[in-house]
Amino acid sequence: MLAFVMKLFNKLVTLMAIVISMSTMLSIYAYSGQSALAQTDGAVTGLSAPSQVQTFRSAFDTFVNSEPLGYGVYDEKDSSTFSPGEEIILYIEPVGFEYGTSTDEDDDSLYTINFSADFVISDTDGNVLTGQQGLPVSEIISHHQNKEVFIPFTITQTTPFPVGDYVITYTIHDSNSGKSFDIVKEITIAED
Repeated sequence: MLAFVMKLFNKLVTLMAIVISMSTMLSIYAYSGQSALAQTDGAVTGLSAPSQVQTFRSAFDTFVNSEPLGYGVYDEKDSSTFSPGEEIILYIEPVGFEYGTSTDEDDDSLYTINFSADFVISDTDGNVLTGQQGLPVSEIISHHQNKEVFIPFTITQTTPFPVGDYVITYTIHDSNSGKSFDIVKEITIAED
């Protein structure tokens, strides 16, 4: 029992050191055109029929090998196993978010999309090892109600994670609606 507690303590100390020096990079991009998805009153996106309102959620998410180049333009990773020190990049396509409104200097109407994010890394027994909250994601200000939006969520291991199995819980917040959703991913850190 003591050996297990010491192993857990060592993982926790290592991961706490990582979070202090961890660089979590979040960015958001939007396709500037309108998608084929239907839109009713302009308040909600990601609709599949004019009268159907979708819940704020991830329509699709997957680990990728490198920074995505655009909406739907990514190199999908074939597993959830990462090497110590390897970037962990999750590609996310949120739907059901709400638009904010503002105006430009000519008093033209503009639409805003604004997300923030949290993440928690736990061991497989549910013990929280580290995490961060309230990470800003770049705000989109557009003349259009962009629907094809993606978030590349990168966790950089500035100090390599110890070999083992982990659970990452990503939480994406829609600032305009006040709604959130979670994505839970199991990963393994393994030597090559």
